[in-house]
Amino acid sequence: MRIGHINLAKSFNGAGDNFVKLIEALQEYGATQYVLVRNVPLAKRLDLIEDVTVGPTVRSAVMAYVLMPHVDVVHIHSPADGQAGLLLTLTRSIPFVMTNNEQPGNLNPLLQAIHKRAAGFIYKHDANAAKHLRVYQHAIESWRANPVLL
Repeated sequence: MRIGHINLAKSFNGAGDNFVKLIEALQEYGATQYVLVRNVPLAKRLDLIEDVTVGPTVRSAVMAYVLMPHVDVVHIHSPADGQAGLLLTLTRSIPFVMTNNEQPGNLNPLLQAIHKRAAGFIYKHDANAAKHLRVYQHAIESWRANPVLL
Protein backbone atom coordinates (compact mmCIF):
# COMPACT_ATOMS: atom_id res chain seq x y z
CA MET A 1 0.00 0.00 0.00
CA ARG A 2 1.35 3.43 -0.99
CA ILE A 3 0.37 6.08 1.54
CA GLY A 4 0.81 9.82 1.09
CA HIS A 5 0.87 12.12 4.11
CA ILE A 6 0.29 15.87 4.07
CA ASN A 7 1.07 17.87 7.20
CA LEU A 8 1.12 21.66 6.81
CA ALA A 9 1.68 22.47 10.49
CA LYS A 10 4.09 25.36 10.96
CA SER A 11 5.72 24.13 14.15
CA PHE A 12 7.31 20.85 15.21
CA ASN A 13 5.60 20.47 18.58
CA GLY A 14 4.03 17.51 20.38
CA ALA A 15 1.81 16.85 17.39
CA GLY A 16 4.94 16.66 15.23
CA ASP A 17 6.40 14.05 17.57
CA ASN A 18 3.20 12.00 17.27
CA PHE A 19 3.35 12.36 13.47
CA VAL A 20 6.94 11.03 13.41
CA LYS A 21 5.93 8.09 15.64
CA LEU A 22 3.05 7.27 13.28
CA ILE A 23 5.33 7.33 10.21
CA GLU A 24 7.83 5.07 12.01
CA ALA A 25 5.12 2.65 13.10
CA LEU A 26 3.63 2.44 9.61
CA GLN A 27 7.11 1.89 8.18
CA GLU A 28 7.52 -1.10 10.52
CA TYR A 29 4.36 -2.57 8.95
CA GLY A 30 5.97 -2.28 5.53
CA ALA A 31 3.90 0.61 4.19
CA THR A 32 5.43 2.64 1.36
CA GLN A 33 5.10 6.28 2.39
CA TYR A 34 5.55 9.65 0.73
CA VAL A 35 5.44 12.66 3.03
CA LEU A 36 4.94 16.36 2.32
CA VAL A 37 5.35 18.77 5.24
CA ARG A 38 5.71 22.50 5.74
CA ASN A 39 8.11 22.45 8.67
CA VAL A 40 11.79 22.05 7.67
CA PRO A 41 13.00 20.46 10.97
CA LEU A 42 10.13 17.96 10.72
CA ALA A 43 11.11 17.15 7.12
CA LYS A 44 14.72 16.58 8.21
CA ARG A 45 13.60 14.31 11.04
CA LEU A 46 11.36 12.27 8.71
CA ASP A 47 14.12 12.01 6.13
CA LEU A 48 16.12 9.92 8.64
CA ILE A 49 13.47 7.18 8.58
CA GLU A 50 14.44 4.39 6.24
CA ASP A 51 12.16 3.72 3.24
CA VAL A 52 10.14 6.92 3.73
CA THR A 53 10.30 9.45 0.90
CA VAL A 54 10.10 13.06 2.02
CA GLY A 55 9.24 15.53 -0.71
CA PRO A 56 10.19 19.18 -0.77
CA THR A 57 8.72 21.34 1.96
CA VAL A 58 5.42 22.89 0.94
CA ARG A 59 3.64 26.00 2.14
CA SER A 60 0.14 25.45 0.80
CA ALA A 61 -2.44 22.77 0.11
CA VAL A 62 -2.20 23.52 -3.60
CA MET A 63 1.57 22.90 -3.59
CA ALA A 64 0.98 19.64 -1.70
CA TYR A 65 -1.62 18.63 -4.27
CA VAL A 66 0.74 19.32 -7.17
CA LEU A 67 3.73 17.55 -5.59
CA MET A 68 1.92 14.43 -4.34
CA PRO A 69 2.88 11.47 -6.55
CA HIS A 70 0.44 8.68 -7.35
CA VAL A 71 -0.41 6.91 -4.11
CA ASP A 72 -3.26 4.60 -3.09
CA VAL A 73 -4.54 6.85 -0.30
CA VAL A 74 -3.58 10.20 1.26
CA HIS A 75 -3.74 10.98 4.97
CA ILE A 76 -4.32 14.65 5.67
CA HIS A 77 -3.40 15.63 9.20
CA SER A 78 -5.13 18.98 9.76
CA PRO A 79 -8.05 21.02 8.39
CA ALA A 80 -5.58 23.18 6.41
CA ASP A 81 -4.45 20.03 4.60
CA GLY A 82 -8.02 19.17 3.65
CA GLN A 83 -8.01 21.29 0.53
CA ALA A 84 -5.21 19.12 -0.90
CA GLY A 85 -7.15 15.97 -0.09
CA LEU A 86 -10.26 17.35 -1.76
CA LEU A 87 -8.29 18.32 -4.89
CA LEU A 88 -6.62 14.90 -5.05
CA THR A 89 -9.98 13.15 -4.81
CA LEU A 90 -11.81 15.33 -7.31
CA THR A 91 -9.11 15.57 -9.98
CA ARG A 92 -6.90 12.49 -9.58
CA SER A 93 -9.30 9.99 -7.97
CA ILE A 94 -7.07 9.44 -4.94
CA PRO A 95 -9.14 8.88 -1.78
CA PHE A 96 -8.14 10.67 1.39
CA VAL A 97 -8.43 9.94 5.07
CA MET A 98 -8.32 12.77 7.52
CA THR A 99 -7.46 13.22 11.14
CA ASN A 100 -10.69 14.42 12.69
CA ASN A 101 -10.03 17.46 14.89
CA GLU A 102 -13.36 19.26 14.70
CA GLN A 103 -17.03 18.63 15.25
CA PRO A 104 -18.87 18.43 11.88
CA GLY A 105 -21.51 20.96 13.00
CA ASN A 106 -18.93 23.73 13.53
CA LEU A 107 -17.49 23.71 10.01
CA ASN A 108 -17.53 26.34 7.28
CA PRO A 109 -18.84 25.23 3.84
CA LEU A 110 -15.37 24.29 2.52
CA LEU A 111 -14.60 22.13 5.55
CA GLN A 112 -18.05 20.55 5.27
CA ALA A 113 -17.23 19.56 1.67
CA ILE A 114 -13.88 18.16 2.79
CA HIS A 115 -15.55 16.11 5.55
CA LYS A 116 -18.19 14.87 3.12
CA ARG A 117 -15.58 13.66 0.59
CA ALA A 118 -13.24 12.06 3.13
CA ALA A 119 -13.09 8.30 2.64
CA GLY A 120 -12.32 7.75 6.32
CA PHE A 121 -11.49 9.39 9.62
CA ILE A 122 -8.79 8.80 12.18
CA TYR A 123 -9.21 10.38 15.56
CA LYS A 124 -6.58 12.78 16.79
CA HIS A 125 -5.29 10.76 19.73
CA ASP A 126 -5.43 7.33 18.08
CA ALA A 127 -1.82 6.19 17.63
CA ASN A 128 -2.50 2.55 16.68
CA ALA A 129 -0.70 2.01 13.34
CA ALA A 130 -2.54 -1.27 12.65
CA LYS A 131 -5.85 0.55 13.03
CA HIS A 132 -4.62 3.29 10.69
CA LEU A 133 -3.78 0.67 8.08
CA ARG A 134 -7.29 -0.81 8.39
CA VAL A 135 -8.81 2.65 7.87
CA TYR A 136 -6.56 3.26 4.84
CA GLN A 137 -7.47 -0.13 3.34
CA HIS A 138 -11.18 0.47 3.91
CA ALA A 139 -10.89 3.90 2.25
CA ILE A 140 -9.20 2.38 -0.81
CA GLU A 141 -11.76 -0.43 -1.09
CA SER A 142 -14.70 1.96 -0.64
CA TRP A 143 -13.30 4.29 -3.28
CA ARG A 144 -12.81 1.48 -5.76
CA ALA A 145 -16.37 0.23 -5.16
CA ASN A 146 -18.06 3.65 -5.45
CA PRO A 147 -15.69 6.40 -6.66
CA VAL A 148 -18.49 8.77 -7.63
CA LEU A 149 -20.29 8.56 -4.31
CA LEU A 150 -17.34 9.65 -2.23
